[in-house]
Amino acid sequence: MNEMSGGNQFQDNPDFAGPGQGHGMGVTFGKTLGDMKFMGVAGMVYGILTCLSIVGAIMGIPIIIASNRFLEAIKIFEQYRISNRPEDLASAFQELGRSFRLLKIVVMISLGLTVLYFMGVFLFGGLTMLSSLANA
Repeated sequence: MNEMSGGNQFQDNPDFAGPGQGHGMGVTFGKTLGDMKFMGVAGMVYGILTCLSIVGAIMGIPIIIASNRFLEAIKIFEQYRISNRPEDLASAFQELGRSFRLLKIVVMISLGLTVLYFMGVFLFGGLTMLSSLANA
């Protein structure tokens, strides 16, 4: 199937649906939305469980907010799948981008805190080892 044959390159592909199905986003688009919905709910549950401790709330609240935005983006993608309006698609990607920006910040803060934690463990472990050598 090449462009010179004049045929539609997606007409025989079961992953791509016809008109009215998200402009060729078809079957895989629906499956991906289902997976996205699962990840959004899983992120929400993870954020809630993280908030059970006071220190965890620092990370849990932004995760809950990001997951909520992610789920909102999925709703807009589902609207786009029905309406095929480019405005819905643009709005969905904008909301998805807001979610990812917040998650990016959470990941950077989490990595920074993890590095600080390991530095503290090595520092206090080293000081403990030095004090035990001095007392021996």
